[in-house]
Amino acid sequence: MKKVRTGMMTLAALAVLGTNMVTASAQDKQLSIEINGKKMESMAIMDQSQQTVLVPLRDVAESLGFQVTWNAAAKAAEVSKGDITGQVKLNEARNPAGVQDKMFRPEPRLYNGNTYVPVGFVAEVLQAEVNITDDSVTVTEESEVAPVKKGTITTINKNDKGQISILLNGYQTGIILHLSEETKITSADGKELKPEDLKLGMEVEATHPNFMALSMPPQAGAISIVVKSSLDSEDVWGTAGRVVSVEKDQAGDGATKITVEGDALTKESQANVALLITEDTVIVNARDQQRMKPEDLKPEMKVYAFYGPKLTRSLPPQGVAEKIVVEIVEENK
Repeated sequence: MKKVRTGMMTLAALAVLGTNMVTASAQDKQLSIEINGKKMESMAIMDQSQQTVLVPLRDVAESLGFQVTWNAAAKAAEVSKGDITGQVKLNEARNPAGVQDKMFRPEPRLYNGNTYVPVGFVAEVLQAEVNITDDSVTVTEESEVAPVKKGTITTINKNDKGQISILLNGYQTGIILHLSEETKITSADGKELKPEDLKLGMEVEATHPNFMALSMPPQAGAISIVVKSSLDSEDVWGTAGRVVSVEKDQAGDGATKITVEGDALTKESQANVALLITEDTVIVNARDQQRMKPEDLKPEMKVYAFYGPKLTRSLPPQGVAEKIVVEIVEENK
């Protein structure tokens, strides 16, 4: 759901719509308007007295999918689309002569019977991107949904209320997505899944609203999650931490073995584990989703290591890595 945003602008010195109408002066330059790639017949106006660009409210708002109505009681033009509402209010009162408005904002105006609003209203209330050149105004509608986020589920959390959230691609470059009853979760072939079906190490494609909490990492509600692939182990364990050592396994065929020390990602997982990297182990860079090779792994890298429950009883326990997500390629340079 798009974030609710409301707004109001005051049209001063007009008692009713249609009185004290003004026309663009010779100094008020006209600019062409393009909305979502389509050029409009109406023109924008560079209001020299306010040093701002004004655009026709009804033409622009309706082109962006808003409904425009007149509220006679409030003497205001109102715009609405879903949860987004805005108001351009007509007000009889103007600041007394000689009193400076320290909170001055450009005012809407009537030009030839049409209500024109500052471009700031389009950006702040109608939630569209506005670009202005010397002779044109370009308005682009903001998408409600951010681009698809691809990556690996590196952490799964469940709060006291049973609500599940997932972390994609680690804390440094990832995002926390909060799941709800409205989140659509499916497999790659379209099979419907439940939040409990999500596992560590899964490769997913997720969508979320085009706004998020500016935390570290950022957070948003998940709209949809598509599971592209899963790890072989039904019960996946994981360790998030730094690579302590990288060595060739002398007892085997010379395969790479790494030791990871950090935090256990599940109750059963290990905080310190040695993992054998085989030809089946997937190694991916969290930052750009590019595949990496075993020889790319270096000590002090920060990684998320995923493996099955079959571990030796040694210290540290040893197993086979199914997937390694490298969060920080080089922590110390």
